[in-house]
Amino acid sequence: MAQAWTKLKVLTTAPRDIRRAAAIVKRGGLIAFPTDTVYGLGCDPRNPQALSKLFSVKGKRVKPIPILVSSLRLAQRIAVMDEKARTLASTFWPGPLTIVVRLKVHFPRLLTKGRRTIALRCPRNETTLQLVRKCGGLLTGTSANMTGQPPCISSAMVRRRLGDGIDAVVDGGRAPRRIGSTIVRTHSRGITMLRKGPIRDAEIRRALSSATSTVNKPS
Repeated sequence: MAQAWTKLKVLTTAPRDIRRAAAIVKRGGLIAFPTDTVYGLGCDPRNPQALSKLFSVKGKRVKPIPILVSSLRLAQRIAVMDEKARTLASTFWPGPLTIVVRLKVHFPRLLTKGRRTIALRCPRNETTLQLVRKCGGLLTGTSANMTGQPPCISSAMVRRRLGDGIDAVVDGGRAPRRIGSTIVRTHSRGITMLRKGPIRDAEIRRALSSATSTVNKPS
């Protein structure tokens, strides 16, 4: 059952509450939710009004907002997943790796900041995946915090720091990590590490090297 905390709804990870959280997102609302890294802020990435609400909570931000996807197949529908991106997604998704790739479809400028790329991740947390699926397969995945502050790692921290700025928080307990996902960008020359995180550079390069060796292996 949801618990009252002023105007903020506190929801559980039960299927009924996940459906309630998804309904809030579909109505243009803003929620916080647990992931396999830290708590995230979720809204419909195609809804400019919802994105405006997100930025009113986050504060000034110059970087684009990442998107959580429910699967590699869906990622391929909205972005150009080249061989390197597909290899990394197949190896580390679901998991704490965000991949920056070129967009195929249009999203609001508030989300992309005018760039032609997007940061995508498929999370490992089952509650998060259920939520993303119920939201239609796409959900913003920026960390739950004000820009420049540490990310929230519990629903209690979300309530203290963000309060009535959001519509609901899904209480999934304490986050398993205190840092966000690893972020890489793929390009014709290889990859660029944009943010260090749970998945190390050596693991990423080993996955790519292994895939290349398999492709080039004589039959």
